Amino acid sequence: MGFMQRQITAKQNWLRVETTHGTEFISVADTSLFVRDSRTQTHPLTEDERSTAVAKIRQYTEGTPQWENIQGYGARLSAPGYLDCTDWSVYDTEQEAREALEEMYPEDEDAVS
Repeated sequence: MGFMQRQITAKQNWLRVETTHGTEFISVADTSLFVRDSRTQTHPLTEDERSTAVAKIRQYTEGTPQWENIQGYGARLSAPGYLDCTDWSVYDTEQEAREALEEMYPEDEDAVS
């Protein structure tokens, strides 16, 4: 993966989506996907609202979703000029994002963010 570059976003809004296929992160800024949390005590979704939200989220994930809105720093590897990239992972701090990329991909010593 020597040609892959590390990417870390600024702190931004994400949907953390738990599905039957695992956890996925969707960038709200990149998708304009604005939905309320799937489980909330104060403003529960109606069945129609839930169906609409699930239809929107399924464009970006696999499996049956449960989701929540979070903020954090997205981190992934991307190949410039290609469509190849790893899935986003989201962390509370930029330092945590950097450390995670270094831990997951230590062979990419020359990569830049």
